[in-house]
Amino acid sequence: MRSSVSTRPARRRPRRVGVFVVAALMAAGCGSSGTGASTESTEVKIGFVVPYSGVVAKYGQDANHAWQLALEKYGNTVNGYKLEQVKFDEKCQPAAAVRAVRQALGADVVALLGPTCSGDVLATLQAAAQAKVPLITQAYAPDITARNSEYIWRMPASDEVLNANLAKFLKAEGFTKIGVAHDTTGFGQAEGQTIVAGLKAVGITPVANLSYTVGATDFSGEAQKMKSAGADAVCLMGYDPDTARFAFQLRQLGVQAQICSNQAISYATSLKTAPDAVEGAYFYAPFLADDDRFKPFVDAWRAKYNETVDTEGYMYYLSAVTIIEALKTIDGEVTGEKLNEAIGKLSVDVQGLTRLAFSDTGDPKCPTVLVGTVSKGKPKVVQDDSPSC
Repeated sequence: MRSSVSTRPARRRPRRVGVFVVAALMAAGCGSSGTGASTESTEVKIGFVVPYSGVVAKYGQDANHAWQLALEKYGNTVNGYKLEQVKFDEKCQPAAAVRAVRQALGADVVALLGPTCSGDVLATLQAAAQAKVPLITQAYAPDITARNSEYIWRMPASDEVLNANLAKFLKAEGFTKIGVAHDTTGFGQAEGQTIVAGLKAVGITPVANLSYTVGATDFSGEAQKMKSAGADAVCLMGYDPDTARFAFQLRQLGVQAQICSNQAISYATSLKTAPDAVEGAYFYAPFLADDDRFKPFVDAWRAKYNETVDTEGYMYYLSAVTIIEALKTIDGEVTGEKLNEAIGKLSVDVQGLTRLAFSDTGDPKCPTVLVGTVSKGKPKVVQDDSPSC
């Protein structure tokens, strides 16, 4: 069992940004250290910087659904301030995310919910820190919390933690000739690096390590290389439904290797794209609707939206609750800096789902660390290696 508590250097105490930096940010439309709700304001703005278009546009819908569910549970007013959601489209593209974050900071938000895609977070976390506005992300790349930013907070365990745990599981299951294929996004590259590192840590050197373009439909070349390498397991690390398409083409070539992946291979899009190919796949997961602890949340989501919630919906919900619970502790004027300090002090049980508490680097102290499988077309928990909290 591996904890997500980082061994990286502790985050520094909050410091003031110099007047020239603040002036530059204001000129660029990025706000200032005064960003927030004045004592005369009756609302606080939360900037949702999530994908509302592009290859993972469903994330935007998940974020909106999670926010509405959180408001129904906790109310839309905290300490007299009405919570206002302001939407900006990151598109899961770093350049678009930079524009979206700039616009959000210029709109005087006190918190950024998102970006969600790892490359987008890495491109924007400095701007959030300079504006003294907390950035709450649902992304996995380890480097996100390795840059000593005081204003970054991650909801799931990093893929370094999750893939290390998956690698241990695969070794215990007897797989020794494991191939890896990942997409070329920031998320996919981090996934590839961390699963390779996890495998090497348990004494397994991958027989193949390939990359592919996100959104691709033809994986025949990569699949043939996996076949030639004689892989007994193939870890497909990227966004859905690409990983399902890749698995399908492996099966078309007669490759019967065990499929391993991240949780996206168990999403509805993947199950619809290639149900037979992903059946029996192993994957890491920071959330599974099948886990009994999540049943009340899963039932509430299904009752309201007539669908099964996936990991992104859950992480967006935790992000919303993080902001709301931190706001409860602030007296008087709400600013990004005050909210950031409040998030760092949180230790709150969330309806029995998890405990919201963060390490000095901004990683969760109490993450969910699961291994799952697709069984009869549905994701199921195989093993729970979550740290005790």
